[in-house]
Amino acid sequence: MSQSQIHLSRKILLVVTTGGFTHAAPVLEIGRVLAERGHEIEFATLEGQESWVKPEYDFVNKLHQLGPGPTPEQLDGHYRRMQAWDISKGVGQAMESKYMFDSFWPQTYHRLKEIMDDPATRPDMIVADFFVEAANDIHFEYKVPIAIICPNMPLFQLPCPYIPGQPGFQLPGTMTSEDTSMWLRIMNEIFFFPDLPAIVRAGKWSKKMRSDNGVFYPPHKPSKPDYLIFVNSFFGLEIPRDLPPTAAPVGPLLSPTYPPLDQQCGPFLARHKSVLYIALGTHIILPHKDAAKIVKAANRLQEDGMIDGVIWAMGKTCRADLDRSASFQFNTGDKNEMEITLGDLLDNKHPNWIFPFFAPQRAILDNESTKLYFTHGGGSSANEGLYHGKPMLSMGIFSDQIANTARLVAGGVAESLSKLNFTSDEVYTKAMKILKSENETYSRNVLRLQRIANVASRRKYHAADLIEELMYDNELRFKDGKELRPMHLQTADMRMSTFKARNWDLYAVSGLALSAVVGSMWLAGRFALRYRGAVIG
Repeated sequence: MSQSQIHLSRKILLVVTTGGFTHAAPVLEIGRVLAERGHEIEFATLEGQESWVKPEYDFVNKLHQLGPGPTPEQLDGHYRRMQAWDISKGVGQAMESKYMFDSFWPQTYHRLKEIMDDPATRPDMIVADFFVEAANDIHFEYKVPIAIICPNMPLFQLPCPYIPGQPGFQLPGTMTSEDTSMWLRIMNEIFFFPDLPAIVRAGKWSKKMRSDNGVFYPPHKPSKPDYLIFVNSFFGLEIPRDLPPTAAPVGPLLSPTYPPLDQQCGPFLARHKSVLYIALGTHIILPHKDAAKIVKAANRLQEDGMIDGVIWAMGKTCRADLDRSASFQFNTGDKNEMEITLGDLLDNKHPNWIFPFFAPQRAILDNESTKLYFTHGGGSSANEGLYHGKPMLSMGIFSDQIANTARLVAGGVAESLSKLNFTSDEVYTKAMKILKSENETYSRNVLRLQRIANVASRRKYHAADLIEELMYDNELRFKDGKELRPMHLQTADMRMSTFKARNWDLYAVSGLALSAVVGSMWLAGRFALRYRGAVIG
């Protein structure tokens, strides 16, 4: 058989709904590799997000709209809830956001069914962000192969007995059972118990929503999936664990190119040689009191000569709760102090501070003048910080940011801050700990993980390999809708009873056999003793 008959072009649909561009970029990056191999790439997303594919992702051949996306009011409410959420008090505060995101399932599900039902648009493969729950339903109903891209190992799947609780919902101080106390391990395992009523209500709501739309089976999420799960991370940041053949860490999924330094950040980094870069997320609405703490700490770092400049990327949304009239005392360098308002800082009226609405983040992180990165620890931010080799202050706000913060600290490349109770002194002290030139620990670990991240970034080609494997296997193991053989990447235990898969039947038979042998020997011994006694008597 010729190579041309094997490597035929397939139609692959990339799907991203809610979550923002940071959810789309990893999906599109895998799409880029598949497009380079000659596959036809189409993209489905919510209205208003079509611009994500141009110009960097011009390999996308066709766009599909999945309906309207979240309103600004919905997103504002979500980010404010997440900002205030104290994970140690359970998931109750986050449930309203879950309802909001899950409410986009019906329109996504029905639109994907329309795409599948039309022979002209039906794809051979779907690659989707983990927020696209409908992709699992399409896979289950149409037997189309799918790949789901997650920022971390997915919740409630791929269980690992030595990782207490659920990463992303772990209590502070928890990584693995290796160095976690028995008490903390127990508390992690019962973390969800107080919220069971809220979780049950959400389950009933979801079940009704699905049944109202003609879906009467539960969400398809086996512990070992019969579809691909790609994790946009790498072992070194992600906790190592045993994985089935259908799951793989393939991150950091980063574009080979990125925007260069602009006319604001470029000259600033050229003039300053020790810069603190702050980026706490595009949508985080920073409380004024927290912003004031950071400004004061950064000012002290400048006064002590540890940094000579600050770039603070802060979008319009992030500035909503800031008091522009608040004033701060700045040392002018000649033992005199001057008073400057936060409004003047935000308007870039201080020569050592700039507040761009948008910053070319990767170019800033790649610059030698950037010495410290203050981040919220989101998946993309953590990956970029490690790839470009910067030590970090990490203050997780919600979800994977909290888990990533703990992992960055465990990796020896970051110091953590709690969004609920951090102080200006703490920011200053922990920044000093990292920036002190005599402290070699951080620089060694940063270089170690930078090298690993750069090697791991090539695994997007492995992701594309697995997608092609799955497509080729799937299209020839079915005939006339009938499955001829099992999925080639699925382990046999997923098609067996737990009793047989774990060899409990073998142990049971062995136990019975051993009992029979021991019993027979005991009876033989008893008989021999009686016979001997009878003979002697």
